[in-house]
Amino acid sequence: MLGLAAAVPLLVWLGWSAISSSSDGTEVSAPVDPAGPGYEAFVDPTPTLLLIHANGDRLHGVTLLALTDPGVEGAVLIMASETRTSSGLLSDRWAESGTTGVADSVAELLGIRTSESQVVGDDGWAALVAVVDPVAFISPVPLVGPGGETLFGNGVTLAASDVGPYLAGRSPGESPLVGLSRHVSFWQAWLWQVAESTAPDVIPGETDRGIGRFARSLVAGEFLIATVGGRVTDSGEVALRPDTTAHLVREVIPFPISAASGSLPRVRLLNGVGDLELTTTAARELSRAGAQITRIGNAAEFGWETTKVAYHDVGFAAHAEAYRDALGTGSVIAEELPNASADITVTFGADFSHLLTGGG
Repeated sequence: MLGLAAAVPLLVWLGWSAISSSSDGTEVSAPVDPAGPGYEAFVDPTPTLLLIHANGDRLHGVTLLALTDPGVEGAVLIMASETRTSSGLLSDRWAESGTTGVADSVAELLGIRTSESQVVGDDGWAALVAVVDPVAFISPVPLVGPGGETLFGNGVTLAASDVGPYLAGRSPGESPLVGLSRHVSFWQAWLWQVAESTAPDVIPGETDRGIGRFARSLVAGEFLIATVGGRVTDSGEVALRPDTTAHLVREVIPFPISAASGSLPRVRLLNGVGDLELTTTAARELSRAGAQITRIGNAAEFGWETTKVAYHDVGFAAHAEAYRDALGTGSVIAEELPNASADITVTFGADFSHLLTGGG
């Protein structure tokens, strides 16, 4: 588990498609050629799904699925029901307020809101895996019953009806984070079997939303499976580490829906050199620095030599400095904007390209 957490900052994603040539977003300027000067588009938020595993008033776990670049890369982030929030454990929030309570608490913990949510009980899990039943895998941690009996050992074969109880299970005195390692093993095996299946209805239900859409998109590309962990207290609660959690979330959700409206400046990212692949790189670096990119496109003219980070409100000057530092080059200036569609405009130039390639 520690190795998994340590690997997160080293994660290098491959094959992220060029944002500027994507069909996502809505055009907001006259030019219609994504490769041409002056083109701009609104950025659609990264698709995210909050999958809640619960039976009645008992919450068993929360999983966040993100389509970082649909069909190319994504992530599965798993949280324990014992995760602490400012108003109690996630399990308490479910018992008190259901989906709304859990969604609000996850937004508080991760700093982002999900675009969709779905509740799955044990029967729901049985239906989801029925086509690829059974799901077989190796788990590093066995599941032990209340009397010390081994319910599932290291070699696991789950019938569809076993999946929900297995994911809900806790061995006596077991740390919640240790228990989540079984979830990681299950998700890896299930998604692999989904990818290998030729059945058109490998996941029942809708294909344009919910777990049906997300699972199909994940298995079409590269995906990360990780736990959102932290420190386990003496009372068995999980206290997340804010910095580590924020880093993980920013890595897999480059265009988030901010949990608190207005808490982050709206960033407009413009390509000043014409190499569209650089837009992808710049967007990712800004996202890692916490930027909320809402518009993306090209400068009115190419040929920019120096990167410029312009803030349009003095209250965002510090953010502009941080974004310049994230890119590793450029100047920060105050600049008025005729409209209020962005708080900061980042236009990267040849100096950013040279920094990446080592050119002079």
